[in-house]
Amino acid sequence: MTRVFSRRRLLTAACASTGMLIVGCSRNQTPPHPPESAASPDASGGASTTATEAASTLPFSLTGVSVTSAPTQVEQAASPAELSPLWTLGGDFAEIGVLPLSSEEVFGSASANPNALMSYAAAVLTADGPERLTPAPPAVVDPAEYFEPQDGTATEEWIVWKAATVDLDSETAAVTDNWQLWAYPRTGGGAAAVVGSAQELNGTAQTPAGPLEVVPTTDGGNVYWASAVTVGDQWERQVLCYPLDRGGGPTVVGPGDLPAAVDGGVLYAVPNAEGMLTTVAHWDQSADSSDTVLSITSADASWQLTGLWASGSHRAVAVSSTAEGAGTYIGLWEAGQSAPDTWLHAPSTIVIGSAGAARFAWGSGSDGEQIGMYAVAWDGTNLVRLGDATGYSRPALSPDGTTVLVPSSDGMNAVSWTVASF
Repeated sequence: MTRVFSRRRLLTAACASTGMLIVGCSRNQTPPHPPESAASPDASGGASTTATEAASTLPFSLTGVSVTSAPTQVEQAASPAELSPLWTLGGDFAEIGVLPLSSEEVFGSASANPNALMSYAAAVLTADGPERLTPAPPAVVDPAEYFEPQDGTATEEWIVWKAATVDLDSETAAVTDNWQLWAYPRTGGGAAAVVGSAQELNGTAQTPAGPLEVVPTTDGGNVYWASAVTVGDQWERQVLCYPLDRGGGPTVVGPGDLPAAVDGGVLYAVPNAEGMLTTVAHWDQSADSSDTVLSITSADASWQLTGLWASGSHRAVAVSSTAEGAGTYIGLWEAGQSAPDTWLHAPSTIVIGSAGAARFAWGSGSDGEQIGMYAVAWDGTNLVRLGDATGYSRPALSPDGTTVLVPSSDGMNAVSWTVASF
């Protein structure tokens, strides 16, 4: 499921979201046809596996790995989080929080005229006000020239984020994703800059949106992203590697989705012959090659990867089913392990996650029926419920995982955020 609205529209919709599933699914909508003149970068083949399927206590099997312990049921096992609130923002649409950089700073966007949809600039938000990273849009803006700052991730050295045009036709917005990738060096005094765009990649403003929510991530030298790319007269989802120094075009990691940067490369999800994301692969930049990390199979072929995250040596994967009421399984493991050794079961159809050095946090996005937000230590201990947010259940962690940005939404009023420490 992909976000069909702009960040500002999603927040507006969250004010009237009780009992509704806002986040739309683009799988059943027809994407635009690739431009005839567009050419695809040279793509490498996806990773494959030949190991045999092993027994599992999960509703899916991990190829070659036996899973014998029962998953933790999140709703029943989580205890209330004991957080220390530090400061708050939002509540009036003037500032939109995305992720905490520290206990004092939050990456997001700010507007001097929040009643205007296309008025936001990327910013570092503080208790004393915003510091804009990009210029504020003019009072009258051409929709084709306005790129709304949206989701991002950060390290101690970099902030990377996606921006995209806002299509005033929501049906078209559900199909196309005219994105830009931005990067800002947190040290050294450099300015924010665009490192890649859909227009440069495909020669069109009509690049199809993907079926899942993707956030750019960085290993400090490159930005990893997934997008539809023209391959002949077809669109193909590919994982792309953009150099932060903007020293050239993207390298195609391979067909796939959900990139999660790791040291010297990226983890990503690879589709099977039917297009379901069933394999986690690791691409090593120095060797320019991919190896399989794990693969899943299921008797009814309904389960696939819907999320992938990494922080340092820590890894997290989400596996969801197309069957109603099946929920999502979250697996946690460490680099070097063959598969997750901790599994949690969440009732939501999908999870929107955030990885920090100390823990993993998640919510259900804009699923109005599942509003809980949670965090857990990477070893599976200290599972806590962070709170509820109707229509906007998406907590975010600072890079070190000690600070959390917790949204508050009752489905009627503007979303606000609390910056808190564990």
